[in-house]
Amino acid sequence: MVKGTMFTSLKRHTMKISLLFLLILLLFGCNRKAEKAQLMSKIEALTSQKDSLAKLNNQLEMRLDSITKEANFWRDNQIEGKELSAIGIKNPREFIIQSLLKKPELIPEKGILGGQMKFMEVKLLDKECLIAYYEDGHTSGRAIYNYKLNNGQLEFKLIASYVE
Repeated sequence: MVKGTMFTSLKRHTMKISLLFLLILLLFGCNRKAEKAQLMSKIEALTSQKDSLAKLNNQLEMRLDSITKEANFWRDNQIEGKELSAIGIKNPREFIIQSLLKKPELIPEKGILGGQMKFMEVKLLDKECLIAYYEDGHTSGRAIYNYKLNNGQLEFKLIASYVE
């Protein structure tokens, strides 16, 4: 009789452990479902935010294109530098600017009070013209130059200038 009671008691104890284990699995499973639902909600929110940002990015790119076209009315990026690229110059824009910077003798004004005229800023206007700001620390001015490639070298011709 003691064997039967002990066996029954062991059976109950095993059933209690099994039920407790099953309950833990159920609770753990429910937490996983809640976690999964929460993660899915976050994914949906992030996807929506990503789509909104992509739409905003497209709008900004379109606006930037419009502004760039307005700002570069005189320049044609498709044509600019083709002739220079054809002779192996990798960055035509920089080549043009650096070529002018190396020729301060092209500045139409002479320095005063011991100052030396230097080109300070150069902007390309189109595939043949540029505008340059120059100064010596006392006097400054702007000049428009025409440029063309001749035997692999750039030649500059002063078109107009004024002292500020």
